Amino acid sequence: MVTTMNKRTVSKITRHTINLIGTNRTSRWLKKATLTTEHALDDRCDYSLILAQTNLLENMRTLEIEADGILMQIPMKRPKYSAPKPVVFCVSPQFAAEQWQTFLVQLHVSKRYGAHLQLYVVSMVESYFNLLKEYEKLGLVSIEPWLTIKFPTTDGPYLEPNRNVELRNQAAAHTDCILMYKEAVSFIGVIDMDDILIPTNANSYYEEFEREYAGSWEISALQYQKFDFRTIKSAKLEAQSISEIVKNARRLPTKDQGKCFFRPERFNSSWSHYSRNSDNHAIYLTQDQEHRIHWRRKVGQANGIFHMKKMTMVNLEHVPEGAIPVNPGDNITELISEQHLKEINEDMKRMLTRPEIANLSSILPNDDFYMNIVFQCYNESFYHIRDTNFLYNDVTCVNAFNCELPQRENIPCIHSDATYHSGPKMWPITYHYATNSFFSRDIGCYQ
Repeated sequence: MVTTMNKRTVSKITRHTINLIGTNRTSRWLKKATLTTEHALDDRCDYSLILAQTNLLENMRTLEIEADGILMQIPMKRPKYSAPKPVVFCVSPQFAAEQWQTFLVQLHVSKRYGAHLQLYVVSMVESYFNLLKEYEKLGLVSIEPWLTIKFPTTDGPYLEPNRNVELRNQAAAHTDCILMYKEAVSFIGVIDMDDILIPTNANSYYEEFEREYAGSWEISALQYQKFDFRTIKSAKLEAQSISEIVKNARRLPTKDQGKCFFRPERFNSSWSHYSRNSDNHAIYLTQDQEHRIHWRRKVGQANGIFHMKKMTMVNLEHVPEGAIPVNPGDNITELISEQHLKEINEDMKRMLTRPEIANLSSILPNDDFYMNIVFQCYNESFYHIRDTNFLYNDVTCVNAFNCELPQRENIPCIHSDATYHSGPKMWPITYHYATNSFFSRDIGCYQ
């Protein structure tokens, strides 16, 4: 059960247990659920992903929480048992999103190498959202509303949760995605929209990940470092060219903490960059095993993430022919083969000529508005602190909820919403939940 809790509710949240009751057609079981988190308990963010885990009944019809005789039924979401591809990429929640060019690169590169995209959306420019929906109709992407935290009823003062949770509660979104696809795919990746992974010496992600795991039980995840690049983009839908974006990319001197790709049977949750629960985790493979082994991340040396950190709007008609940059991992091979790049570019060009997509050309954003505001706010809030080595998690809650986002009347936005519920008062934790999530045109581009 994926929850967001104030981890200071009890002295040590990971020692707390909760009672869960599962009921099917013939039986009713009560089990204690243990709690884990992907965040350090001394982090400044008061609210954290808290994962409750226990084993209950098969074919369960209802799930309830019990405390001191008080019961509350909670809604269940069925996991997926099949997926369009053997690999799924869980993309961090999008807010005030307008960078539709980045989505096109991510979608078509992932499609070529065999990954399905699972997107979580808080808020987004409506025309960009309509572009996503056209790709969703084709089965190339799945979209989930990612909700801000709201309490319809409270018993007293409380901290504003959205201001006191790390980065739009990314860890909870990633964990939701892992549990959704855990039974359906061979590999899961946790990425940002602008993190482009291109396999090296492999024709698909599946092939590369299998090669890198090499049958090892000691690898918890494959971690690829993020290498920052500056590149270009066009404001016109019909002028989009992934080839020009790649060939005009220039490596920046900076890089960021990597992202992980893993076998889902080894993870139940994940932080933004890796699973703190699974990393260095001791396991036994058999009952007779005398010495335990430890799961550890394998940091890739031969490949890295092409991170499109900065994209400058240009007229592609006046851009000179560039060259494919080298792979930032080994600094020897090309980032991508000319043949694969041509295939991806031609596939995107064909897709953009579909009438239902081409008709969006005149209404898609043609400038950077929210991106510049958010980047400046992020920089003022924590990037400059991190880059000067003064970011301490027990001092700063990494969050952009206070970013001032002006609204544009001529560019409407959609925002996630739902019906919010508060359960009966319980001790020490009262539970709140949401049902019937949807996208609203009446809220705006906010976090």
